[in-house]
Amino acid sequence: MMRKLAPTGIVAAEIDGMTIHSFLGEQHNSGKARTIKPGNSKLEKEWALVEYLLIDEMSMVGLTLLAKLNRIICAGKHADPQIPFGGVNVIFFGDYLQYRPVYDVFIFFL
Repeated sequence: MMRKLAPTGIVAAEIDGMTIHSFLGEQHNSGKARTIKPGNSKLEKEWALVEYLLIDEMSMVGLTLLAKLNRIICAGKHADPQIPFGGVNVIFFGDYLQYRPVYDVFIFFL
């Protein structure tokens, strides 16, 4: 199974996916992150069959957001946090010379 995410609603709609923030369970400007509890059956069900993750407009995804996504996927897959994205195959799309992340570190200048 494949899951498709994007940083903006318009792009998410174009790829028939959802926004990264929506997936993370974050509300706009609330600062509240999705809580991860051991045995979170909803999170486990969301990721049980996922083998591929597509992220479009990657230039707008910052280091902090990518780290949050990694942490939640690892929890959902019951994977060792040292295994990137819990072993899910991640494919990044986008023009890295376009928009940068808002209030986050641009991952290509590390």
